[in-house]
Formats: sequence, C-alpha cells, structure tokens
Amino acid sequence: MKITKIKKPSYGPEFFGLTENGEEVLIPFTAIGEVWDVKPLKGKVYKPIKPVKLNERDRRNPPCDYFPLCFNCQWMHLKPQTQTAYKVKLFEELLGFKPERVLTSPSELSYRVRVFLYHGEGKLGFRKSWIFNPSRPLLEIDGCPLLPESLNQRLTSLREFKFPGNLWGVELLLNPQSGEIFTKLLFLKGGFNFTTAVSLAKEIPTDGVGIYVGEYRHWEKIQVLGKWETKITLKGYTYRFSPDCFLQPNYLLWEEFLNLVKPLESHEKALELHAGIGFFTLPLSEWTSEMETSDLNCESSRYRNLNLKENKITNVKSLCLDALKHAKRVKKLDLLIVDPPRGGLIKPLVQTILERKPEEIIYISCNLLSLKRDLEELKRFYRVESSALVDQFPNTYHTESVVWLKLKI
Repeated sequence: MKITKIKKPSYGPEFFGLTENGEEVLIPFTAIGEVWDVKPLKGKVYKPIKPVKLNERDRRNPPCDYFPLCFNCQWMHLKPQTQTAYKVKLFEELLGFKPERVLTSPSELSYRVRVFLYHGEGKLGFRKSWIFNPSRPLLEIDGCPLLPESLNQRLTSLREFKFPGNLWGVELLLNPQSGEIFTKLLFLKGGFNFTTAVSLAKEIPTDGVGIYVGEYRHWEKIQVLGKWETKITLKGYTYRFSPDCFLQPNYLLWEEFLNLVKPLESHEKALELHAGIGFFTLPLSEWTSEMETSDLNCESSRYRNLNLKENKITNVKSLCLDALKHAKRVKKLDLLIVDPPRGGLIKPLVQTILERKPEEIIYISCNLLSLKRDLEELKRFYRVESSALVDQFPNTYHTESVVWLKLKI
C-alpha cells in the first residue's frame, strides 16, 4: 500500500493524489487535503483502503445506503456546497476563467425525471462499481434518493414482477407536472417472444409502455400500449414530447436554465444545432428575426415542429438534419447556438463555424473536457464574453456549462 495525499478533483469520478515517492494517482471517494493508504487497481487508479487524515469540513454521511457500491453518484460523500465549489474549481482550471454565474439545484435529491434499471437473474437495479467488483454485477435497489417519490414507488412495484431472462433493462420517465410515468421495456433479440412481452406490458401499472427489441444502444420500438406522448408548460410555452425524446434531467432547474440561455443582444439570423424538442428554441425565437433549427433525432425534430406550431411561432424553420450538413447549408449567420452531446463538436463542424463567423455563439456543454478542446479552436477568432456553470447533476462530478462568445473585431 502507498500513503497518498489528495490534491484536487479530476473531471471524473476520481481525485488526483500524490504518493510519497511523487507518483500522481487517481483515487475515488476522497476529498481535497485527505491522506489515505491506497492500493493499485487498474492503471493510475488506486482504491482507498484506510484513511490517515480526513477532511471533515467537506465530508458528510452520504444520504444513500447504496453509496459507494452504486457508482452513479461519485461525490455523495461530499457536502452539497463542497461539490459545487469543486466543480467551480474544475471549470476554472480546465477552461482558464471563472464562471460568472453559478446555478445550483434547489435540492440535491429527488430531481431526476428519468432512470434506467438493468435486469439480471430476475432482479432490477444498477451496476456495482468496478472498483469493488470488476465484473460489475447487478446491485438490486429499493429506491434511489435522486428520484422523486413517485418514481421510487414505481420502481418498488416493478420488483413484484417476474421478468423474462432476455429483458435487458427497464427505463422510467416521469412528467413531474402531470405525474404521468412511462415505461420502456428493452428486450434482447435472442429468445424474444412478442406475446410474452405484450402480456408483461399489460400488467405493468403505468401511463404508457413501449416494447423495444435490439442490443446495447441499438433498439427498435415494435409496440406501444397506452399513451406515448405528454406535455409540460414552462415560461408560458407548451412542450410536447414522447419518452423517446431527450429531456433535461433535472426538472428543478428547467425554468432557471431557460432564463439563463439567451443571447447578449438581438440578432437577424440565428441557427440552433442539436435543438431536440425545442427546449431552448421556443424562448430563443424572441431574440431573432429569423431562425433555423435542427437535430439528427427525427422524433425530437417532429416534436419541435409540433411545439413551434402549438406556440404559434412562425419565425423558426425546423429540420431533421445532421449538424454539419445544416451548418454548411447556411450562408449568412449572426447567432449560433450549439448543445452537442458529450463528445462535443466534431472538427469539420468547428471549421465550418469559423468559416461562417457568426457574431455570437452560445455553447451549451455537458462535458468540460470537450468544451475545453472546442474553445481552444474557437478562441482563435472569438473571445469569451460570459459564462455560467449549471450544477444540475448534484452528487456526481458531472456539470452543465454555458459559454457566450463574441467575434473578435
């Protein structure tokens, strides 16, 4: 074992530590300033074995019986204000500037509207952390403190069912305004029986059930029972969507997030890429004379079209289109809004943006590392005008960031 002092958080589940011989290692479930006996696990990752010195100022007793066996919450051993402070520190260290604004969740618990549960050996749950078991066996759970009570009640009721062996997992989505809950049943292709799946779906107490067949990340919806559409109202706008659409996970921050994401000034022509169901599109339409939006997910794009029509917004054109193809089609551009997946912007898209040279860019990111990479390219022609950190994933190291960029004169 090695004595290691914890120096700082990484943008990941572990913290950077320094051993007695000067070796930099990664250790989970620790805090800045602590000293631990550790042992090697894999590569630079070490497992904390015995504390030599604890940071009692930043620590607390985790409000979950499954921590740290469940690895969905990596920072639950830290006080909420400490988590936010560490995220601000990471933001500044990685991006080179402090966020001007920090939005924190009104509650660190009961905020998630969607949950995925793995199935195995007749049980539903999360995967155990590889730190405790490299094979990551199933961890059956009674509930999750990040979920609202209604989702936890539904999770408990699902434990009463006998699921077929080829069920890969179950996903639940809650509409916190209507109370509706939708259920996805994901079956592996091998041994799939349609009659058995439909019979199971009919027994589940839910507002709508979708039956999917496929394999990891590639699923085909083959049957829906009950409702498969719902709606929410935010800032006077109505948003319709299906359980197949992406929805910001922390419903407690929906209104504040919408209030945050707006341009520094009004513009003539705007382009929004990765627009989803139009979460930001609807209020952003007030800031521009003409706007085009797109998303590669055609289900989300279909609902974005519906939402524009229902809210009587006529200055926005909506397409189901790849972000790069859309950016190349637009010749004149004043304002650009991007909200890419965790991988960030692909290089050809960054190059196209630099060729189009919009006056202002709003970059919404869920990954500080890809944001750092993309900003390094964009800052050749742009300056950072403002920034914000949205701590919408309490008890995890994840964070949302918004950066406003202006074209250099």
